Amino acid sequence: MSVTVDRARFAELLRGMVRRRVLVVGDLMADEYVFGETSRVSREAPVLILRRVGQRVIPGGAGNAVLNLAALGAEPRPLGVVGAGEMAEAVTVEFAARGIDVSGVLRDPSRTTIRKTRVMAGGAHGQKQQVLRIDEEERRPLVEAQVAELTERALALTQEVEGVLFSDYGYGTITPALVRRVVAAARERGLPVCADSRYTLREYRGITYATPNEVEAAEAWGSAIRDGASLRAAAEALRKQLGAEFLLLTRGRDGMVVAEKKGGFTEIPVWGEAEAADVTGAGDTVAATSLLALLSGGTPVEAAWVASIAAGIVVQKHGAATTTREEMERVAGSGGKDLLA
Repeated sequence: MSVTVDRARFAELLRGMVRRRVLVVGDLMADEYVFGETSRVSREAPVLILRRVGQRVIPGGAGNAVLNLAALGAEPRPLGVVGAGEMAEAVTVEFAARGIDVSGVLRDPSRTTIRKTRVMAGGAHGQKQQVLRIDEEERRPLVEAQVAELTERALALTQEVEGVLFSDYGYGTITPALVRRVVAAARERGLPVCADSRYTLREYRGITYATPNEVEAAEAWGSAIRDGASLRAAAEALRKQLGAEFLLLTRGRDGMVVAEKKGGFTEIPVWGEAEAADVTGAGDTVAATSLLALLSGGTPVEAAWVASIAAGIVVQKHGAATTTREEMERVAGSGGKDLLA
């Protein structure tokens, strides 16, 4: 089953995203972009020499989900841990500059702020392309007192927000106990909960839905996804294991599928060009946009097609990008893969 949706309904869902309060629990990190212009080949080794021309640092990981929510007019509340130094400062300053409440961001001077440095190279007047990524990671588990404080803050924030998004990149901010307590508190209040988890999807039982990509879904399911039959089997099995209302499984250039508790299985085509310029952070966009669409009154399928349009826009941009409601309306109105009737 595929879907098309009325443009007026699309506009209605976008309007409903404004000022929605969303708790984002996850691994906060710094996305650093170092820009260079190619000059010549080194005499020391067969590599290009870049003349450094700039640098930019923005929140990454769960922070990118936060930025996506804010760009769409919502009011995200990030909850996570950063270390000391300029990278941590850059993340919190960027949040504050966009009016995002940082009271849930804990500072631990003994930790290293997770940093993903992307070296972007190109000509003086051309588009810069990523040629190298350097990761600086922090794998130490949080101490018991930090877990307790994060849990306490998360439970308090569930009383203030309208939805919860887990953004789990596998760096240990989110523990199984934290998931259980936050999910229980959210369910008690009837809040939708989305899980975007890279490695531990099966720990998120009781959520409203999850947004794995095809590789993540196959790993959680325990078998390869080779065709349409195995795709449907994996999606339906994972949804059942999680006790979720639906599963939104992303497939890159092949679009998305939505497997619902009531038995619906809907295929949604990719929006825009099949060849993406940069898929960095596209999963964050899908999770953030689909959750806001649900909060706006959308069905699971409607939430997925709104997210498909948002993702189709951001993958045509370089780096971890966001989109706005105005851009989505403008781009969707100019055509696409017949997602809008």
